[in-house]
Order: sequence, then structure tokens, then C-alpha cells
Amino acid sequence: MGSKTDISALQGLIKTFFENIETYNSVKASLDGKMTQESYKGLLSTTQQNLRTIEMQEQDQVKSVEDLESQITQLRNKEAELKEQLEHLCAQRKEKSMVLNQGQESLKKAQVEVAELREEIQKIENTPRLSEENVKVLGKMERLLEDNQNELSSFQYFK
Repeated sequence: MGSKTDISALQGLIKTFFENIETYNSVKASLDGKMTQESYKGLLSTTQQNLRTIEMQEQDQVKSVEDLESQITQLRNKEAELKEQLEHLCAQRKEKSMVLNQGQESLKKAQVEVAELREEIQKIENTPRLSEENVKVLGKMERLLEDNQNELSSFQYFK
């Protein structure tokens, strides 16, 4: 049977191989969770770019929210101003309504007086008038009556 082959070199290689596997696994386990420099730079760059984009969006949102808050404040102030104006207008309307009611009552009274005076004027206009000649005749007759009355008063009944 023969010849024996020397496998000690092979055994040494196999032993070294397994030791190297064990060392590789140990180093790999200690580096687990770490990344390459290239991956690190790429991931960091992308994340920083995302951060800048989100920060810009955040700033836009902050500005938008502040603008809306300002607009709401302005609207509240305008609303308060309009409420005050409305209250003032309501008070003016009530005051004008009272004056209107008084004016309407005065107008009704004036209309009644106008109607009565028109009626009176109509009666006066419809009343027969004396002509100048009639006035002269009446004047003569009054003087004649006065004369007659004077004669009668001066007449002595029993002399």
C-alpha cells in the first residue's frame, strides 16, 4: 500500500483558510452597520439636500401661516370696525325713524289744515260779493237811516 502522501501542507492551508474565515466574520461583525465612504457621502449629500428642500418648504409654510394669521387679525379688526359702524347706523336709523314719525304726524296735521283752509277759501270764493255800486247804495241808505234816526230822536211828541 504504499505511499503516503504528505497532506500537512494541505492541512495548513485548510487551517489558515478557516482561521481567515473566522477573522473575516469577526471583522465583518465589528463593522456591521458601517458603510463605505462612497455610500456615506452619497447618503449624506442626498439627506442634506432633502433637509434644505424641507427647510425651504417649512419657511414657506411659516410665512404662509404668518400671512394667514395677519389676515385673520386684519379681518377681525375690520369686523369690529364694521360692527361699530353697523351699531352707529342702527342708532341713526332709529333716530331718523322717530323724526320721520313725528314728521309724518306733522304732515298729516298740515294736510288737514291745508284742506280746511282750501275749503274755507272755496266757501269765500263762492260767497256772493257786493259790487261797488251796491256798496255805494248801501252807504247812502245807511246815511239816510242815520238821518232818519236823528230826526226821530229829535222829534218831540208832546210839545
